[in-house]
Order: sequence, then C-alpha cells, then structure tokens
Amino acid sequence: MRRPAGFLLAGLLALGLGAQGAPPDLLVREIKTNSRLMPNLEALCDGIGPRLTGSANLERAEAWAMDTLRASGAENVHAEAYVLGRPWHRGKAWARLSRLGAQKLDRPLDIAQWGWTEGTRGVVRGTVVRMEAPTVATLEAQAPALAGKVVLVDVRPRATETERKDMKAYRARLRRAWRAARTALVLVPSEKESGLLDMAGGPDLPYSSAAAFIAEGQARLLKRLLARGAKPEIEAFLGGGFGMEPVQAHNVVGELRGTEHPEEVVILGAHLDSWDLATGAADNGAGVVAFLEVLRAMKASGLPLRRTLRVVLFSGEEQGLLGSRAYLAAHAEETEKIQAVLVMDSGSGRISAMADGEVDAWAEALQAALKPAEALGAQDVVYARPRGSDHDTFRRAGIPAFAPRQESREYDTHVQHTRIDEVDRVSGEDLEQATQVMAILAWGLLNGPRLPHVPRDPS
Repeated sequence: MRRPAGFLLAGLLALGLGAQGAPPDLLVREIKTNSRLMPNLEALCDGIGPRLTGSANLERAEAWAMDTLRASGAENVHAEAYVLGRPWHRGKAWARLSRLGAQKLDRPLDIAQWGWTEGTRGVVRGTVVRMEAPTVATLEAQAPALAGKVVLVDVRPRATETERKDMKAYRARLRRAWRAARTALVLVPSEKESGLLDMAGGPDLPYSSAAAFIAEGQARLLKRLLARGAKPEIEAFLGGGFGMEPVQAHNVVGELRGTEHPEEVVILGAHLDSWDLATGAADNGAGVVAFLEVLRAMKASGLPLRRTLRVVLFSGEEQGLLGSRAYLAAHAEETEKIQAVLVMDSGSGRISAMADGEVDAWAEALQAALKPAEALGAQDVVYARPRGSDHDTFRRAGIPAFAPRQESREYDTHVQHTRIDEVDRVSGEDLEQATQVMAILAWGLLNGPRLPHVPRDPS
C-alpha cells in the first residue's frame, strides 16, 4: 500500500490547487470548452492518412504537427533528424491454397506482408510445414528441413534471459538463422480477432526472408490439415520492398518555457508514425492530438510553469522505438534535467490509473500530481511497468517515465495495427477525459518536487 501523498500534495496545494479556479479546474474547463482533439485527429488521420516511418505521408504529418504547435503558442518548434536507413514500402500481396495432395484448389488466403521484409521477387510455391522453435538455437537446428517450404510459425523464437543482455547480437543471430533456413515464405498467425491482420516489423526485427501475417482462422485451417496428415501447398506473392538509398526520419519538438527552472523539462511523448493498413487513429493519433491539446490548454489558460513543458512527437516507434532512442542519444548531456516523461500510447480509452514503473522513489510524487484527477475517475497509482512504448527508452536510462492505464475499447484484440484503426473507432468523450487527466498530471510534475533518477535498467 502506498504512503499518503502528504507533504507533496501540500506543496501543490500551495501553488493554488485547492482554490476556486485552481489550475486543474482551469485545464479541465479549457479542454472541455475549446478542445481541438477531434478536429485535429480528423486532420491528421482523414486528411493525411497512414504515416509509415520514412514515407512522404509522415513528412506531411510532421509539417502539420509543427504548424499546429506554432498555432497553439509553442516555442522552439523544430524537427530533429536521425538516420533511418533504407525506407520500406508496401506492395500488392496475395496468397492462395493451391493444392491439397492430388486435389487442385484455388482458395484465397488473407495475408499482409510483414514490415521491413523483402518481397518474394515473383510468385513462390511451397508445401506448408508447421514450425515450433521457442529459441534461436531450435530454429538453427530445424533450418535444413525448412528449405523451400512455406513455414507456418506456431511457436517463434524468443530471447532467453542470457540473450536479452545483448539484444543486438541476438537479433543478428536470429536474422542469420532465418536466412540459413532458405524458406519460400514465412506465415505468422495474426494475434487479432475477427479475421483482422496484425502488423509489425522494423530494421532490427526479425525476418530476413519473405514473411507475412495470415488471418488467425486460416492459420487454424492449415494446422487442422497438417494434423490429419494432409500436405497443403500455397502460392503467394509479396510486392513490398525497400528504397535504394538511406533516408532520415524526424522527431517533432515544441515547448512552453518554464519561468523558475526552464532548464528542467517534462516531456510529453507520443509517436506520430503509424502502420499503413489504416490511418492509425488510436495508435497513435490519439496520443499525438492529446498532447498537442495539453500544450494548447496550458498556453490558453495562462498558467505559470516552473519547468519547461516539451512535446516530442517521435517517429519510428513501430520499428523498435527508433525515434525516442535517437532523441535520447542526441540529448545525452541533458538527461539529468529531465524531470519526467509522460507517454500516451495505449489507444484512446479513458484513463483509470498510472503505472509507476516499479520504482518506489517515483510513486509518491506521481500520486500527488494525479490527486486532482480523482473526480475524472483516474486516482490509482499501480506498482507496474506500463506496456511497451517510447517511455521504455527513458525508463531504462533511469529517467522517471510513466504511461497510463486506459480502457481497452478493443484496442489489443481488434484495433491496434489493423485495417480498422480509423477515426470512427475513437470516442471523443473518452479521449477528452484522457487528455484532461494527462494535463493535470503534467501540470503537477511541471510544478511539483524534483523526481530522482535511478540506476539504469538493462532489461
């Protein structure tokens, strides 16, 4: 059980939290009355569309975000570049069950090419085999039997505790193992329900051969056929691939300067990139427009800020936190001045709690800052690590980094990374509550006691 917020809450009350027209009340009212949440979400998702890292659409979104920050009164608005490598583009993709033993078939299969993989360079054909390889060593042992086959991945390799200590070496070994297998095609069952296709991939992750997601129900069909001794054969084509030259990606930055400790910053982080099967309204358009709105509301309310509020819209999150890692590397000399990082990347649902990152030294200050949001239904600070996103980059460096617990709204089961992640899946009312909670929390951290940094976490 957590200790009461005590003197931390008393300190915030001294700044005006308990009075009529207190800062949390002003922020909640400003967001309720003058919100730009849904218009901004529609402009970003309907107007610009999918925002794959390295694409022209993401560049258009970055320009839009900088214009929106400036219009909201942000200072020091700019884009920070880092080297992405060769960009990836999606092409046409199809597959069909073409033969079952002696019987010819023409049964379409629902697939989507795994991001950052090479295409098939023409139509490929192969007999389906089922693979269970919980470790990279298991995959290496099975590789000779997979050559020329369509490999349905039932259990795919995961890093062991020892391998997690050097993930760069592990990923390189995993890519070599897949390359050595010389498969015709790798099929990964989607983890989404209702026949929806998942999406993943990036420069460091993990397939070096042609790979695609297949609808979960069709993966079960192939498993049933294999279980009764049939030999299904598949024909497929994947047309995605890479640009010829490396390109840069960008993070977008804008801030409101603090008056007492302007060198200390609270970062509000969301990722501007999305997958390209849809327009990424929940993942992570919702986080983007929420933090644009927090900055707008802070400026419009005329609230005094002891520290600097900095909004950072990362790119490359979907490819392995590339943007936040590049940001932290570029700002290595400033990390001690980061008061806290708030990241919103769990959809558009209402916020019920905040995860403290399993660091006791951060919990009391987090609880005090969150206290005024009780009336909005967000009152708990839980001892937990939040789900993975850009906050992980900072948390592992020992920087106080937090993310909310949000109502699901089918985010994990249906929406995230799928073709239905569109604006109509977002509840404006729920997004408004989440934005109000994050605004209150940000204000408390901007004006509250200094949070300690902790030793690096290599996990």
